[in-house]
Amino acid sequence: MNILKLFRFIFVLFISQALIGMPVFSLDLESTVTDNERSHYEKGTTQPNTNTTSEPLKTKLPTVPAPPKNINSSTVAPLNTQYSGKIPNDEAIIPCNIKVDKLTIDENVVKSKPTGKDTGKNTVIVKTDTKNTTTVQNYKTFILAKGTQVRAVNKTTITDSLIEGHTVEFLTTQDIFTPYCKIPKNTKLTAKVVDSHGPQISCNGGLVALRIVSAYINGYTQPINAGIIKIKTDNLHFSNLKGEHTYLKTVCKKAKWGQKIFSKWSKTSSKLANSGAGVILAPFPYVGGCVLAVSSTLTSPVTAILGKGGNLKVPANTVFTIKFYDDARIRY
Repeated sequence: MNILKLFRFIFVLFISQALIGMPVFSLDLESTVTDNERSHYEKGTTQPNTNTTSEPLKTKLPTVPAPPKNINSSTVAPLNTQYSGKIPNDEAIIPCNIKVDKLTIDENVVKSKPTGKDTGKNTVIVKTDTKNTTTVQNYKTFILAKGTQVRAVNKTTITDSLIEGHTVEFLTTQDIFTPYCKIPKNTKLTAKVVDSHGPQISCNGGLVALRIVSAYINGYTQPINAGIIKIKTDNLHFSNLKGEHTYLKTVCKKAKWGQKIFSKWSKTSSKLANSGAGVILAPFPYVGGCVLAVSSTLTSPVTAILGKGGNLKVPANTVFTIKFYDDARIRY
């Protein structure tokens, strides 16, 4: 009985050792297989013959010609560079893969003829087109400060019929002295009409708005920004020349027609009073004249609104006072 138990114990121990040692054997077997054999085994292909030896592949390179002896010389034209417009030396070697007829050579760059000894350098002469060249004139300028006032007269008559954009010329009547130069009298100033209209209702007169835009000084038409502040001795606002505003005159005209009727009818009333039978009718013309005179006076401020203003007409050689609104840069 004890022998049977001992046998069973030995058998179980043998089986246990076999199960524990199998992974070790598998690792040992796996390590003896090469990667090439394992790949063929996994793909199911036949294992290649490991006894055959493969010789390395021998390739024959083409023969390359020797570089030129003067490859490092400065007279060899560089390869794969863009042509810069400069002409190389006479002894320069142009590579065979560049065609000379396709080079873009600037016509303005020419090679000069060698003179004297050869110094190894080429002289480049640049030809320029004298027709398209512009000469820059050197001139000096000074600032004519804003606020400067000058008197001038208009050369032509100014009326409210001038349209916007029309120009009017003025001539200065006095010299302008500056630390740099003198602007003489009779200097031409050009004004532009910026707004204009004829007489309007509500007794509004015609209007012409002028702005001085340029002055002809020292042979140059020079831009300026100036305006008219006076005409004769009358002050102006915004350089506006206006026709007469006739509201007060129109009010008086509207009131006078009733007064004229009153004076006429009062004379009729006095004639009737001198006759015997007309004494009875004498008061009626007088009372009617009084009513019309009072009504015309009371309604004249309202009816005068419908009247028109006066036309604008400034004769030539009228004296104006002109003021510079901005600093003017003047050449001299």
